[in-house]
Amino acid sequence: MPVEFPPVHVPRPYALPQTPLAARVECPMPDGASIVAWTYAPAGVTDEPGTPYGIDLTVPPVLMLHGNGEEHGIFGPVIDAVCASGRSVIAVDSRAQGASSRGTAPLSYELMADDAVEVCARLGVPQVHVLGFSDGGILGLLLARDWGAHVLSLTALGANLTPAGLPKEDTDWMAFAAAENRRWAEEGHEGAELEDGTPVPSPAESARIAELLQLMVDNPQIDAASLAGISCPVTVMVGEFDEILPEETDRIVAAIPRAVKVVEPGVDHNLPKMAPAAVARELLACVARNDRRHGRRGAELPGDLAVCRIPVSGLWAEKLDELYRRVDAEPGTSGWVQDVWPPVGMARELLAAGAYWGAFESGAVRDGRPADDAALLGAVAVDRNADMGNGRAPGHGSGLGGPSWKRRAKKTVACWHLLAVDPAARGRRVADALICAGALAARELDAKVVRLNTNVANVPANALYASRGLTRHRPVWLPYPGLPLPGWSNLWELEL
Repeated sequence: MPVEFPPVHVPRPYALPQTPLAARVECPMPDGASIVAWTYAPAGVTDEPGTPYGIDLTVPPVLMLHGNGEEHGIFGPVIDAVCASGRSVIAVDSRAQGASSRGTAPLSYELMADDAVEVCARLGVPQVHVLGFSDGGILGLLLARDWGAHVLSLTALGANLTPAGLPKEDTDWMAFAAAENRRWAEEGHEGAELEDGTPVPSPAESARIAELLQLMVDNPQIDAASLAGISCPVTVMVGEFDEILPEETDRIVAAIPRAVKVVEPGVDHNLPKMAPAAVARELLACVARNDRRHGRRGAELPGDLAVCRIPVSGLWAEKLDELYRRVDAEPGTSGWVQDVWPPVGMARELLAAGAYWGAFESGAVRDGRPADDAALLGAVAVDRNADMGNGRAPGHGSGLGGPSWKRRAKKTVACWHLLAVDPAARGRRVADALICAGALAARELDAKVVRLNTNVANVPANALYASRGLTRHRPVWLPYPGLPLPGWSNLWELEL
């Protein structure tokens, strides 16, 4: 009796990236999976301090997410085009695909979107432009919806909201192929080949294929109305002969405010393989609609502001507490939570040690001291406690390395803590004033360099330090219990 093999998929050939690889990074997940990210950078940009993993935060990178059963290399010419434009690329091998492992958590698109967020945290990247193809397009929709403050634009290729967005014959075939692969996973053997010599997947590989196919049979289940809150520019692109039903594409476009629909003539669903130049064109056009670059310049003290040390006595401890209450209550990506960060008593201890400097209206400071009734517009504490941990705190990122900056004598290093701007004073360059104050305070300590950390999810803080000439080092595992933040923190350094 002849052996019945499962359907064997032979992928269409595609061009791999020609841009040199900047870094290959393995990202551990809480369930034991390892998600592999590949970074590519513009010519001359390498993996070094200032551009760890080949990523310069002054030009937010493009995050690329491939389709079902594929790997990141399908975007080869698109990766080359993005890097040629002066922007780095983070290309992810999705869970159980390419070089990434499976883990133990139930497989879902939501889980793979969380993986992409964790990859960005591991690389220290707070904001990205997203390009997603097929399953990756689904992930892009979830990221733009649920991680919106961090997604600058989305180009979604051949995405669907539910399995009903595909022809029934397609989902029926996927269900059949999934069942056949499950059967082969149980009954099959290693080393089987078709008559023409094409290898048949091993039982273990068939189990993986079956799970990925079943994912498309049952999912996604995205409510179109849930996409109404997406605020970044979105391009929804399909091929003229795409398997995605036209009405499904129209449903996505109608659900997202100001989304742009692009139909590429003469091609089917395999846009990255068949029309990479068109994909690159539409991606870069979408990026240009929200191209937030953070040009570097030195911090200068605004003429209407003054900085000085905050007095230890008087009501200044209460004013500091109120400043942090206002910051904690402000919506945004800082992740600070009242009575968790800053920890209760920390600001008062730093103040008692004479470590605090503040920003004030220029007329409120006389002879290096603020008036008793002066409004505290922002504050930063400066001391020699530059301990950022050793990367061994508990959690899935533990043990992947401590700070990579060079060792210096403790007396030459200063550290900034709890830098914060009153939300009511934003737009007045108070952060610049605090950087000037922090540098002045560090020099008073005879320091040669300032060091600090900020969580990778804090968009404004990371943009500020990148744009003011601080050097970014590789992030370290530094979780803050009780804060809704990833466990990774960027390390920043300022030479004085």
